[in-house]
Amino acid sequence: MVTEISVKKIDADTHIALPVDYNDLRDLLPRTQAAQAKEMMWREAQRFMDPNGVRKSVGAESKGPARGSGGDSPDNIEFRLKEMARLGFDMQVLVAQTALPTTLQSASIFGVAKPLWLRTALAQLYNDSAAKLQSEHPEEFIGLMTVPWDDIDASIKEMERGAAKGLRAVTLQGSWGDQNLDAPELYPFWEAVNSLDIACVMHDTPQPCGGNLIDHNTPYPMVGHERYHRLHIGTYLGFGLDYVVACAALTLGGVLDDFPNLRFLWFEAGAGWMNYAMLGADRSFYIEPACSRTQNLPSDLIKKHCFTAVENLEPLDQMVEVYGADNYIIGTDYPHPEFQRLPNAPGDVTNSTRISDEDKDKILGGNMARALKLN
Repeated sequence: MVTEISVKKIDADTHIALPVDYNDLRDLLPRTQAAQAKEMMWREAQRFMDPNGVRKSVGAESKGPARGSGGDSPDNIEFRLKEMARLGFDMQVLVAQTALPTTLQSASIFGVAKPLWLRTALAQLYNDSAAKLQSEHPEEFIGLMTVPWDDIDASIKEMERGAAKGLRAVTLQGSWGDQNLDAPELYPFWEAVNSLDIACVMHDTPQPCGGNLIDHNTPYPMVGHERYHRLHIGTYLGFGLDYVVACAALTLGGVLDDFPNLRFLWFEAGAGWMNYAMLGADRSFYIEPACSRTQNLPSDLIKKHCFTAVENLEPLDQMVEVYGADNYIIGTDYPHPEFQRLPNAPGDVTNSTRISDEDKDKILGGNMARALKLN
């Protein structure tokens, strides 16, 4: 039986190379008293962002096309809108592939440290583009903020700027560098997120093959990352394990008690990890209460503050029967390998005969709208 859904269906996890022109970075670089210093910064920025282009055309003044602007590809906006309709969704959340936190941390995927002034300017460039897309397509696209997360002051300032432009969520990782999310240094950041009343989109950085099937690099320090070099398990097991520890830190560590407006959306790990997080954190709460920093049952906190994207391999009917539907959302990972080889689709939910129409509405869009306060 196919159910008629009464809410907007939101694909909560899609990826895009935002339509930006890196030449615009010139105007976002910090002002200095010496014009020569700004020119030096611009030359450095070019070499970080487009090394091959610099090699080919040193000193060229011509402006190339904006990244993500052309061709029948997922980065072409008109093509993306057609694909969204074909896939049965009304809205997409746009995860900027070039603006995941790994790209903006001090040491990039390739181990080359980007200076803070460049990472801050890049965050502004990406966030301006995301806000522009959202304003041009308010009924179809939901843009996300990115921040240079290793620098708390710069991140807070950029979140305030992005929120003022209408962006409702910030993209983060399941850990803060090699520390858990209850690190005391993060408290000013959580205070800012809580005050701005924005959501946190938790999206660990995928583990690329890069043409190497023997040794897979894990570009961001997830829990257990030192053991993910074979079998490509860093993405498909590592994300969930990282999120389990993250939820333990947020609940047992007292973060969700101290900042009650926080809302977390977790992606590309399915929903099964959340059940384990609730059970494991509750066991610690009951058995070792002296080690906990909360007076609230962790599973209750997770149900109140967290949402996770379900996968079509999971027994969604049974999970909804046991845990309810308030914490589940749907995301396709469009256009990445998961979308290509194991696609999630609205039909995975609407075709169920055991999930109520009300719960289907929640999973397909209602929960996401509630988390982002779209209503």
